[in-house]
Amino acid sequence: MIYTFENTPQLSDLTVDVRRNGNKVRFDVSGPSTERFAPLVELYYDWFNRIGPITIHEGCGVYSLYLPLIPSGGDARLLEGVFRDKLYGLRTPRAVTIAVTHDCQCRCIHCSAEDRSASGEQLSTEEIQRIVSEGLALGLTNVTFTGGEPLLREDLEALIACVPEEKAVSKIFTNGALLDAGRAASLKAAGLQAVKLSLDSPDPFEHDRLRQRAGSFREVERGVQGALEAGLLVGLSTYATNESVHKGRLTELASLAAEWHVHEVSVFDVIPTGRLLHQDETLLSDESKKALMKEAGTLNREFGGRPRIATQSWTNSRSGFAAYFGCLAGTYQYHVTAYGDFTPCDFTPISFGNVRSESVESLWQKLGDHPAYCEHRQQCRMQTPAFREKYIQPIPEKAPLPYPIKSLDPESQ
Repeated sequence: MIYTFENTPQLSDLTVDVRRNGNKVRFDVSGPSTERFAPLVELYYDWFNRIGPITIHEGCGVYSLYLPLIPSGGDARLLEGVFRDKLYGLRTPRAVTIAVTHDCQCRCIHCSAEDRSASGEQLSTEEIQRIVSEGLALGLTNVTFTGGEPLLREDLEALIACVPEEKAVSKIFTNGALLDAGRAASLKAAGLQAVKLSLDSPDPFEHDRLRQRAGSFREVERGVQGALEAGLLVGLSTYATNESVHKGRLTELASLAAEWHVHEVSVFDVIPTGRLLHQDETLLSDESKKALMKEAGTLNREFGGRPRIATQSWTNSRSGFAAYFGCLAGTYQYHVTAYGDFTPCDFTPISFGNVRSESVESLWQKLGDHPAYCEHRQQCRMQTPAFREKYIQPIPEKAPLPYPIKSLDPESQ
């Protein structure tokens, strides 16, 4: 597939021919500045070649459910974003999470969306479609619909359909309660590429307790099978605590994922946000993060790439290619709540404005101009004591979330 980069004037003479040879990505770079660009292209694809694909989907390699297939138009846009960031200092959003509803059937003990502002009208179909369109114009390659529970939106298929498959991955995060075989097929027909189902524990009783919904574990299992039968890429999403790392629960959950034929397992660090906002004691220790990365590495070697275990601890580490990612909030991604608040990520309860009164481009620029987000940070900001002391601890105990940045840092506005 021939990649061209006409949206970036500095790259208009560059062409990258990308193709798949077995499990390897091969490429040729051509254009007047080949010597300058080729090393970065080689570095980019070297990482994919080292980890290998999880699976081959529709003739293309799948390396993560968060990334476009290779080769594809979405991958061309992602590579363009790397060029823009690393060579020209042009901050380009690659991912957005959009909460399409605040409603949910579960009452999770750890819910990151709990206590968010729930007043007024939630975003309409047309508003979300506009938000997606504006984000795609900026360079998005990943559009993820979250909640609440996104499957409660009857128009979810219409929202998915507004994400062009040649530009970006479309994905949902769901609790699985409504993901039967029929809905999975409907989502696939609308253009959905991947689904992530939340699984808090490999133990059915424990999962149901944490979700405060009886039968939730079995709903996840049913949802996985229905999504696979529909031809969707399927992942499980979980989170790690110091206790779960100490007990090695990831190994149990990953084994279950392998039994269910899941493609990927995402492991987020527990983040003191939402219901846990002021409980800083829940933060993962450095020892837990190291142990988690070691356990994930062992599992990836054992499973040979499927399911792939992807940990936030690795993303925020300085280990090899992970150093490119770091904290994604405000530099790689942004989040929009069900009521239109624009935040750095879905774990950060700070609003920089509302998409109903400002464009996505304006809000992205405002976010990038703020001193807390104007440069790359390796460690998750929401896990950094200095950031939490300045921006999280001052948030009043009962305040609606997300909290306005202007109330925390008036001089920055």
